[in-house]
Amino acid sequence: MISKNANSCMTTEGCWACSKKILVWTVIGNAVLVVIKLAGGTFANSSGMIADGIQSIACVVTSILIMVSLSFSSRPNDVRFPYGYAKLEFIVALIAFSILIGFGVSITLSSILAILRRDFVQPDIVLALPVAVASVFLTYMIQRYNFCAGKRLDSSGLIANGCHAGADVLSSSAVILGIILSQMGADFAVCDRLAALIVGVVIVKDSLSHWASNVRNILDQVPEPGFALRIEKMILSAYPKYRPGSIKFKRVGKKFWVGISLRCPKTGTLQEVCVAMDDMKKSVIRNLPSIGEVDFFFEPA
Repeated sequence: MISKNANSCMTTEGCWACSKKILVWTVIGNAVLVVIKLAGGTFANSSGMIADGIQSIACVVTSILIMVSLSFSSRPNDVRFPYGYAKLEFIVALIAFSILIGFGVSITLSSILAILRRDFVQPDIVLALPVAVASVFLTYMIQRYNFCAGKRLDSSGLIANGCHAGADVLSSSAVILGIILSQMGADFAVCDRLAALIVGVVIVKDSLSHWASNVRNILDQVPEPGFALRIEKMILSAYPKYRPGSIKFKRVGKKFWVGISLRCPKTGTLQEVCVAMDDMKKSVIRNLPSIGEVDFFFEPA
C-alpha cells in the first residue's frame, strides 16, 4: 500500500518520505470509510455504524491538519524562531484530540438519550456486517502505518493519527458486536445503541489521555522525575570541584535544551575550565538521549 521496498523507511529521510505518503493514504482511506459507514449505517438502520462514520469525519479533518503541521515542524531553527517549529506539531495534535473529544462527548450523550427514549431498531445484518468488517481491516492498516512512522520519527502528530485509527478499530469492533447481538430478538435491538455508546466512551477516554500528554509537551515538562538531579550527580561524579547551581530546561524540537549554572573552582586555567565543560556536555548528551544541547553559565566559586 505504501512502499514495496521495506528498507526505504529504515533511515530518517526514508521515514519522512514514507510519512507523507501515509498521511495522503490516511486521508483517502478515512474519506472512503466516511462514505461507506454513513451509507451503510443509514440503509441498514445502524446507529452504531453512523456514530463510527462521524468519528471517521474527525479523522479526515485531523489527518489534514497533521499533514500541514508536519511540513512546518520539520523546518530548521532560524533567527525569528531560535527554538524551531516542532511545538507546532504538539499544538495541532492538541487541536486534533480536542475535536475528537467533542465528537466523542456528542456521540455518548446522544446514545444515552436514545436509550432512555427507547429509540432503537434492529439493524439489517446483511448490509451492516460486511461494511463493519471491511472498515475494521482498513482502519487497522491505517493505524499500523501511522504508528510505525510516528514512533520512528518521534512524531506526536503521526502518533495522534495512529491513536485515532486505534480508537476507530475498537469502536468498529464494538459496532460489529452490537450488530450481531441485536439479531437475537427485538429485546436485543438496544445493543446497536449500546455499541454507539461504547464508541463515544472509547473516543473520549483515549483522546483525553493524549490531550493531556501534548499539553505537558507544550509546557516543557521534563521527561521523568528527578531528571535535574541525575544531571547534577553525573557532573559531580566526574568533576567534583564544579558545583552545579540552577538547571533549566526548554524543549527544542524533539529533544531538550539544558542550561546549567556552574560554580567554577578558584584554581585552574581558562583552558582547563573549557576542557571540563566540553567533557561534561558530551557526557550529559551521551547518557541522556532526550537532551540535544547543553549550555553552561559559569559563576565564581
